[in-house]
Amino acid sequence: MPLANEDRALAFAISDTAQILRKSFNERARHLRLTQAQYRTLIYLDRQQGITQSELARLLEIRPITLTRQLDLLAANQMIERRINPDDRRSFRLYLTDKAEPVLHEIRSIAAKIMAQCTQGFSAQDKKKITAMLMHIKDNLVQGET
Repeated sequence: MPLANEDRALAFAISDTAQILRKSFNERARHLRLTQAQYRTLIYLDRQQGITQSELARLLEIRPITLTRQLDLLAANQMIERRINPDDRRSFRLYLTDKAEPVLHEIRSIAAKIMAQCTQGFSAQDKKKITAMLMHIKDNLVQGET
């Protein structure tokens, strides 16, 4: 069944906006010399210090092996450390190091500037509404995968 014009326009708007957001962030954060996947990993880890690798992979919606590679690079750059999980010695708990703090500060600053630019002219209510709609779309897609 072909897409209705409004569905096609919405799909392109979401896709194009996401692509422009990623590009803008990557250009502004190039000096940090990290991948976008590594930024996301740091942000999620900052929200939940002490999380296990498997829990973090689930939150990031990536395969554990993919996360392991990212964590190896972040550990090599001394931004994270793995500690043996006292509840299960076969797994690790993840923690940010002091070296990650200035990077996180810069990531937040860049993200704030980009969001201020892309939501210019939007009210707080507009932002809540758009967020709710996008989360609804995301939930629909996630439910469709299961």
